[in-house]
Amino acid sequence: MTAAKAIRRLPLVLALDFDKTLTTHDTISSVAAVAKRIHPERADFQWFVSEYMKDYDAFEHAWTANNKVSGSETKKDRACLDKYLEAMRPVEQTSLLRVSSHGVLAGVTVDDLFAAGRAVQFRPGAARTINHFLRSSDIDCTVCIVSVNWSESFIRGALSANGVDLEGPNAQGVDIYCNDMLFDAETGLSTGQLPSTMVVAGDKVNAIDAVKRAIAETCGHSPFLVYAGDSLTDLPALLDANVGLLFGDSS
Repeated sequence: MTAAKAIRRLPLVLALDFDKTLTTHDTISSVAAVAKRIHPERADFQWFVSEYMKDYDAFEHAWTANNKVSGSETKKDRACLDKYLEAMRPVEQTSLLRVSSHGVLAGVTVDDLFAAGRAVQFRPGAARTINHFLRSSDIDCTVCIVSVNWSESFIRGALSANGVDLEGPNAQGVDIYCNDMLFDAETGLSTGQLPSTMVVAGDKVNAIDAVKRAIAETCGHSPFLVYAGDSLTDLPALLDANVGLLFGDSS
């Protein structure tokens, strides 16, 4: 049996990062802009970026100072990578708490976010590739997006606008694991609260592992994992995958 045929007999998970993997640019600011258009009096998004960078720079300085091995070198291995990325959690959580406490995202609807997502441009071939796996009758494939983005509806709008087959007769659907703002059940408006569900690399790994466990419990086989990402937050998932695909032009 060839390797290709063996893989076809295994369940497959195609896990994808969103921003700058599927998309041509980072879209977090586009999510924030949805509420800014409705409430122009709110703080500009660039202020939140600046505050985040202050926290990040402080973290980097402390990490480098506290993790010297000898001279000016720092230890570099998988355990150190995981420790470093997990240590970023307070920085990322503080950023989301800052966004929530200022109500930056309050007052928007799911439809507002979906419509905004439709303006997002994907990389050439991205939708075609996803559709191949969604529609294939030869491969038992689960497609999921694992992202630190702030809105599932925004991501679904982007998928729809770029031609991903979310509702076709053979489409199996795309599961999305991301941060997602909370909505008032009566008004349908966002409360502005943004739970920190997916903030560091370990959260992505845990989400993918949960998908793999669920599949293994159903079919009795651990699935073959293909992961595509573009940044440091994606690196552990890329390393853990059977096939890791590094996209984009990030340094």
